[in-house]
Amino acid sequence: MTSSYGSGLICGFRLATPQLLDDDAPGIAKGEPRWLHFNLSDSRGRAWIKGQDDLPEEARELLLDHDARVRIEVLPGAIVAVLGDLYHDFDHDPERLGTLRVYVDAKLLLSGRTHPLKTVDVLRRELLRSDEAHTPLAVFQILIERLAESFGKVAVELGEEVDHSEDRILARNYAGQGTPLGNLRRLVAKLRRVVSANRSALLSLPAALPGLYGATERAELRAAIDRLEAVGQDLELVQERARLLQEEIAAGMSEATNRNLFVLSIATTTLLPITLITGIFGMNVQGLPFADSPHGFWAVMLGIGATVLIALRLLKRIGAL
Repeated sequence: MTSSYGSGLICGFRLATPQLLDDDAPGIAKGEPRWLHFNLSDSRGRAWIKGQDDLPEEARELLLDHDARVRIEVLPGAIVAVLGDLYHDFDHDPERLGTLRVYVDAKLLLSGRTHPLKTVDVLRRELLRSDEAHTPLAVFQILIERLAESFGKVAVELGEEVDHSEDRILARNYAGQGTPLGNLRRLVAKLRRVVSANRSALLSLPAALPGLYGATERAELRAAIDRLEAVGQDLELVQERARLLQEEIAAGMSEATNRNLFVLSIATTTLLPITLITGIFGMNVQGLPFADSPHGFWAVMLGIGATVLIALRLLKRIGAL
């Protein structure tokens, strides 16, 4: 790292090589293409950005703003953007989504975040392995591509989770499936909002920068933006499948409840004559039939059996059985 940027600098690259900037890198020309990535939760990094008078005022304000709303502003010869990204330690928690703030012109890519982000780390590792010269605009385009890939990988992982849940649900194993699917739908809804906001903000960018982007670069940027759209469609499919599986769980549980109620209703209807007969013969009054008969008990039992058979026959005739 070069000490002139203060301790708020997370990493810096000279893009002509590319090469990681450090204290031993002599004479880094200010006009040389480079990428500087700052920790915006460090007051010294924020102070360095605030003190750069050669940056447009609108860019400094957006880079240091706390508004997490995804958006892009096109300045004369430059872009300043706030994009949604995943936390570096993203673990399918819908709260672990962050924002990346980016300024890019023909000579400088300046980015910042308040929490470690996944896509920036992927880009950093890629530049460390690369020996190809890049422009700041090319690195910004790669950033968009890796952003789409990061969300795309999550969409694939969530799709696999839905596959496992679907196998268990179709096997009528509903236990413990409802809550995970509900959490998954909540996560997918937030991911879709972020991906859609990123795509909407970037969609008009190629046509808005004819001076910075050539025809080839605009086509490549459109392809990266289209990848975001495809990821959004994948997430929509995952969300729809999760919704259908929740409906399948509800239908299956409703069917099981109705089946149990049906059995209970049949049992209640069948036992109703028995209850009536035993209630009558349980009355403590004079004149009960069979009270003095040695075969009274068996006569009553025969009557109970007959009424049960009659009840079952009637239920079968009306189609209840």
